[in-house]
Amino acid sequence: MSQRKDLAVKKFLEKPENFSDLFNGSIFCGRQVLRADMLERLPGESALSFPDKEGQKVSERRYRDAICKASGNTTYAVFAVEGQEKTHYAMPVREMLYDALNYAGQIRELTDKHRREKDYNNSAEFLSGLLAEDRLAPVVTICFYYGTSEWDGPRELFDILDIPEEFEDMKPFMTNYKVNLVQASDVDPENFRTDLKLIFRLLSMASDGKEMKRYIRERSEEFSHISYETYDCLRELLHVDKWWKINEDTNSGKGEVNMCKALEEIAEMARQEGISEGKVDGFEQGLLLAKQVIRLAKEGHSVEEMAEICGIPAEKIREITED
Repeated sequence: MSQRKDLAVKKFLEKPENFSDLFNGSIFCGRQVLRADMLERLPGESALSFPDKEGQKVSERRYRDAICKASGNTTYAVFAVEGQEKTHYAMPVREMLYDALNYAGQIRELTDKHRREKDYNNSAEFLSGLLAEDRLAPVVTICFYYGTSEWDGPRELFDILDIPEEFEDMKPFMTNYKVNLVQASDVDPENFRTDLKLIFRLLSMASDGKEMKRYIRERSEEFSHISYETYDCLRELLHVDKWWKINEDTNSGKGEVNMCKALEEIAEMARQEGISEGKVDGFEQGLLLAKQVIRLAKEGHSVEEMAEICGIPAEKIREITED
């Protein structure tokens, strides 16, 4: 992820209720398997040391975007999130490495504990570093993909393996690795109980600005009171961070943001800067807008309809048509 998007997503997932809801609403299909009070944040860094071909010690380090330990009745499980703005064509190997580093870290902790306590029962346990009854905590990682286009990369390790035809018989003996991909097109927003419901709804509309504006305006009460974390996350993920700013109008003073006000600012600033895929200048944008209004007028649309379609005030429509 880019640094700003990385920070926005991390900040949003720092809230235990958001972190647990991401898993409950996606891989658990709305079932409340994780609870916020179960979670304990873990360090995002994992490291594994091993000798290189010259015998020198080398450390492999990886950094998780978000990771928590969830305590059960007798033991715990580890849940982690990797955020992706763009398709990553090596994702199965990347996530496999992250999870392997976590398991290796658990083994290292157990080994250090047994060496301190000297509680090995036999030479096999001593050489393994683990007691026969030791068990590791399971690790589940999801790939939270928020790109505006469909993920077109591998979803499992087998997708990127080129197995020679003459060796097809080896496939049943190979270990596959699945990517738990979470993207807007694959989830039901109604499965989420936090602002993730809004995030996934709007992500699915990222390429349709008119539909997004309509959706927000139809739910003006709901969007008038969203948290700063949700606002920042949406601002980054929907690629409108240049325009959405918190000011006296959008700031409620209660740790909330009025997104309906922000939406009005987006439309106004976009017109002023003439943004069209980041390339069209203000004059050209105004010309395109005028052409669109004239075309709609010829098609028989009313002033109110044209204002809604173009996202500008009716007064501006009248100025264009009168000119």
